[in-house]
Amino acid sequence: MHKRIPVFSLRRSIPLFILGFAILLMLGSHLLLKPFVTQLFYQTAEANLIHTLNRLQGTFEYLLERDDLDGVQREIVSTGMHAEVRHLLVMDASMHILASVNLNYVGQHLDQLPLHFDRRLPFRVMERQRPEIQLVTRFENSLYGLTPVQIPLHDAAGTLEAETGLILLELDLDQSAQQGWHQLEGVFIWVSLGIVTLAVFLWVWSEWFIGRRLTLITEAVDKIRQGELDTQVALKGRDELGVIADALNHMLESLRHGRDELMRTHAQMDSILRHIPSMVYIKNLQGIYTLGNKHFYSYFGEDTKGKLVFDLLEEPYATDIKSYDDEVIRTGRPLQFECSFPVDGVMHSWFMVKFPLFDDQGLPEAICSVATNVTEQERNEYMLGVSRRIFEHAAEGIMITDDVNRVIDVNASFERISGYSRESVLGKDPAFLKSDLHDIYFYQAMWNQVKAEGSWKGELWNKRPDGTAYPVRLSISSIRDRRDLPTGYFGIFQDVSEEYQARTKLRKLAYRDSLTGLFNRLAFKEKVHEYLARARRYNDSFALLFVDLDLFKEVNDSFGHEAGDVLLKQVADRILGQVRDTDIVSRLGGDEFTLLISPVENDIALASIAENLIETLSRPFQLDDIEVTIGCSVGVVSYPRDGENLDKLMRHADAAMYHAKALGRGCYAFFDADLDQRNHRLMQIKHGLRHALSRNEISLVYQPEIHLETQNIFGYEVLMRWHSEELGSVSPAEFIPVAEESDIIADLTSWMMVQACRDLLPKLNDQMQIGVNISPRQFGGDRWLTLIRQCIDQEGLKPSQLCVEITEGALIRDMEQAVVQLSELRKLGIRVAIDDFGTGYSSLSYLKRLPIDFLKIDQTFVADIETDQDDQAIICAIINMAQSLGIGLIAEGVETKEQLEFLKSHGCDIAQGYYFARPMPVDKIKC
Repeated sequence: MHKRIPVFSLRRSIPLFILGFAILLMLGSHLLLKPFVTQLFYQTAEANLIHTLNRLQGTFEYLLERDDLDGVQREIVSTGMHAEVRHLLVMDASMHILASVNLNYVGQHLDQLPLHFDRRLPFRVMERQRPEIQLVTRFENSLYGLTPVQIPLHDAAGTLEAETGLILLELDLDQSAQQGWHQLEGVFIWVSLGIVTLAVFLWVWSEWFIGRRLTLITEAVDKIRQGELDTQVALKGRDELGVIADALNHMLESLRHGRDELMRTHAQMDSILRHIPSMVYIKNLQGIYTLGNKHFYSYFGEDTKGKLVFDLLEEPYATDIKSYDDEVIRTGRPLQFECSFPVDGVMHSWFMVKFPLFDDQGLPEAICSVATNVTEQERNEYMLGVSRRIFEHAAEGIMITDDVNRVIDVNASFERISGYSRESVLGKDPAFLKSDLHDIYFYQAMWNQVKAEGSWKGELWNKRPDGTAYPVRLSISSIRDRRDLPTGYFGIFQDVSEEYQARTKLRKLAYRDSLTGLFNRLAFKEKVHEYLARARRYNDSFALLFVDLDLFKEVNDSFGHEAGDVLLKQVADRILGQVRDTDIVSRLGGDEFTLLISPVENDIALASIAENLIETLSRPFQLDDIEVTIGCSVGVVSYPRDGENLDKLMRHADAAMYHAKALGRGCYAFFDADLDQRNHRLMQIKHGLRHALSRNEISLVYQPEIHLETQNIFGYEVLMRWHSEELGSVSPAEFIPVAEESDIIADLTSWMMVQACRDLLPKLNDQMQIGVNISPRQFGGDRWLTLIRQCIDQEGLKPSQLCVEITEGALIRDMEQAVVQLSELRKLGIRVAIDDFGTGYSSLSYLKRLPIDFLKIDQTFVADIETDQDDQAIICAIINMAQSLGIGLIAEGVETKEQLEFLKSHGCDIAQGYYFARPMPVDKIKC
C-alpha cells in the first residue's frame, strides 16, 4: 500500500511564510514606504510653510505699523533658530532687505543674495498679492515661500501711507527629511527584530498547532454523529488536515441541501396559507380544529385549536357546517358550496371548498376547508346593478369611451338630448358632437387638462344631427384600473339651453345702458378686448372715438334731469344714425359716448365721421316744447398707432377729447405725443390743486385800477397765483380752467374772498373797490351769493367796496337766472362788471336788461390799439355804447403811454395794466 504525500506540507509552510514576510517587509520599507513618507513630508512642509508665512505676515504688519523694526528683527531671529530655516528675509517694495536672520544681508538687494529660486517669483507675488511656494532640488533640496506684507510709511507731512513688501522664508528639506527618515529606519529595525523573535515563537508554536486542528476535526465528526448538520469544520488549506476537513464539509453540504429543500417546501406552503385571501383550516375526523391560517384566526381567534364548530358558531349555522363535513368524509370527494354565517355579530357570505386529507393507506384522516369571504363581492355586484340602473335612468346624458376614446356605451338621456341613437355612435370618436363655435385650441386645452388632472368641467356647444348647436354643461373624468392607468373616459352632460337663454337676457341687461339701449361701460371694455384680439391675430386696425357733449350740464341744471335723459336718448339715436351696423356705440356714463370703428380706411375717413357727429349733434334738440342746442367734442385714436391696450387707448382718446374742448368745443382732435404730455401735466395740475390750499401753495396778488381823469387808484383786481412744490409756478391760464371743471373752484373762491378782505380792507378807503372774478360754473348756483353775504357780515366788507366780475358766457347761458342773481347783488349795493367784453356775444339786448356797472375791455383789443384801426374802431364803439347806456369802462392790459393817451382821449374812465403796475402782493400795496 502506497502512502499518499500531501501536495503542500503544513509544517514546511510556516517557516517559509515567516521568512518571506520578513523579506517583503524590509523591501517594502525601502522601496515603497520611504518615497511615500518623503512625499508626505514635503506636503507637510508646504502646509507648515504657508502657516508660518501667514503668521509672520500678521506679526510683521502689526510690528511695522508701530514702527517696531527691532521687534521684527527679534521675531526673525526667534524663527530662524529652527534648524530647518536657512533664510528669513523682510524686504521693502524695491526688494531691499529690511531685516534678516543673517544681519549682513540687511540693506542689500535680493538679487545680491545666494538664493536659487525663480527670480520671477517675487514679482508674481507682488502682482497677485498672495503667497507663492517653490520647491528647488537642483542645487539644493530647499522649499522657498514668499508672501506680501504691508509696510507703513510716513511722508514729510506725517501722513501714514503703505507700500507692499515681501517676506521670504527658505526651509532646508534635507535636514528635516533625513532626521525623520533616520527615526523611521530605527522603527523598522526594531520591527524586524520583533519579526525574527515572532518567527522563532511561531516555529515552536507550529509543532503543536497541527494537534489543535486534529482536535477540531474530531469534534466536528462527533457533532455530525449526533445529527448537528449545521456543523462546519473551520479548516482550510491543501495539507493533510485540510483535505480531510474539505471532505467532511462537502458531505455536510449535501446533507444540509436535502434538509433545506424540505424546509423551503414547508415555508412555501406556510406562505401560501398566510397570504391566501381566504380562511384555510383543518379538522380531524372528530370535527376538532387542528390547524388554521392567519385569516382563520383573525375571524375566530388564536384559541380555536381543540374546539368544535359548535364552539365557534351558533345554531343553525354550526349544524349546517357539520353536515357538509360529514358528507365529505362519507363520499371521500371535494365539496364546494355557498353559505352565510355571522362573525362577531356581522353576517358574512362565504364560498367554501372542503376536501379530505388521506394517510399513507389512502384513508381519510382529516378535512381541509378553504372559505373565501364574498360579502364585498356581492355588495359590489349589487352596487354595479344600482349603477347600471342610474346609468339607464339618469336625466343627464352619459357617454363611456375606451382608452382610445371610442364610444362603448351611452344612456337613453344621451339619445334624447343629442338626437343620436345608441347604435349610430358606438365605436365612434366623440368628436362628431363638436360644433363650429370652438376652435381646435379649446378642445386641445380640454383634453390636456383631462390627461393631466384626470377630469375637466365646463360649458361648451355641441351639435345635433341636423347641425343645430346647443349649450351643455359637461364633466369629463378618466377611468383608471388598479395600477392607476387610464382605461377609458366617461362624460356626463346636461342641456342648459334654457339656462343659457336666461343668462343671455341677464347679460343683455348687464351689458346695455338702461337709458339709451346702447352698450354700457362693461360691454364697451369687452368689445375693445375683442377688437384688440382680432386686430392682433389678423394684423388689422380699428379706431376709437371719444365723444363728450358740450353744455349738457347746463341743460340738466336748467331744465332738470328728466329733460337731460330725453336729450341723451335723442343723442344716442343721432349717433346711431351716423355709423354702420358693424360699428359699436357705447355710453360710458353721464354725457360720454364712445364709438368703435372697424375697419379703418385712413385718418381722412375718421375725420369725416367726427365732423358728421359734430354737425349732427350741434343741430337743435326738441325737448317737448323746449328747444335746446348743445354740441360735442371728439377725441380720435386708432390701434395700433395710438395704443396697444384698452387703458392706453382710453387715456389717449381722453387727452385728444380734452384738447378738442380746449380748441373751443365743437371740434375734434387726433391724439399725438404732445397731447399725452399736456394730458399728463393736466393730471398733475388736477391732483396738485386738491392739496394746494392745505399746503399753503395758493397766494393772492393785486393789480391796481387807475382812474384816468384823477390818476388816483380806483381799486384793485384780485388775482390768484399758485406755486406748486411739484410743478413750480403754474399759470392761472392753466389751473383756473381745471378748477372750474370741478368743485375745487368753489373752495378757491371762498378762500380768495375771505383772504382778499383780510388783506385789503385795512388798507383801502371807502371809495376804493375790490374786484373779484366769479367763475361761470359758480354763477349758475347761489353758493357764491352766500359767500359774499358772509364776507359782509363777518369780515366787515362794505357792499360798495366790492365789484363782482363775470364773463359774458356766464350771463348768456341762462339770462333769466342772471337777471335774478345780479338783481340780488344790486340790492346789496354790490357793483357788477362784465369781464373780457368784446370776445363773446357783446349783445346790446343783455346790456339793456342786466344791472351792469362796468364793462372791462379785453386786453386783446388794447394790445394793438396803436396800429390796428379795427381795434381802434371796436374800442371807440364800446366806449360810445357804454356812455350811451351809462355804464362805466375799464380797459385791461394798458402797457404803453400811447395806449393810455388813446383811451383817455376817447373817454375811457378806468385802466389797468403793466404801464401802471404789475400785480403785487399785499405788502407792496401803498394807498
